[in-house]
Amino acid sequence: MSQEPKINLDNAKRINEPSMPVPRRSKRYNDKLDPKNQEIFGSTGPDSGFALKIVNKYKSLWQQHPRQKLVTSIVTNLMISRASHFGRAPTIYDFHHILGILRISENNLGDLTEDLLNKCAKDKIKGQSLLSIINFY
Repeated sequence: MSQEPKINLDNAKRINEPSMPVPRRSKRYNDKLDPKNQEIFGSTGPDSGFALKIVNKYKSLWQQHPRQKLVTSIVTNLMISRASHFGRAPTIYDFHHILGILRISENNLGDLTEDLLNKCAKDKIKGQSLLSIINFY
C-alpha cells in the first residue's frame, strides 16, 4: 500500500497506542458472587502449580531421603487437596500445615514410614490414600 505524500507516519501518534505502558497484571475480580448480596469478592490467584513452586523451595528438608521425589509428590498433592478443599489456590500456610500434620522436620519424615510411602507410591495420585485419614481443619 502506498503512503500519502504529506503524512509522516514516524511522527504521527497512533490512536490505539496507550500513553502509558500496559500493566503486567490486571486488577480483575473473580467471577464468583456472594449469593446473598450479589457482590464480587476475591481476586484471581495462582493455579495449583504454585504448590510445586513452594515445595521446591523447601524440599531440602527431605533431600537426604532416598525417595525424595515421592515425598515431594505427596506433600505437593496434599497441599493442592487442602487448598481445593477451601476453594482457593495453595499457599505457604498449606505447606506448613501439611508438614505439621505429617510431623516432617529437617531430615526426619515423621509419620511417613516406609509402609506408608509404599502405599502412597501405589496411588495414581501420590498421597491420595492419606486424604481419608487427614483432617484439614
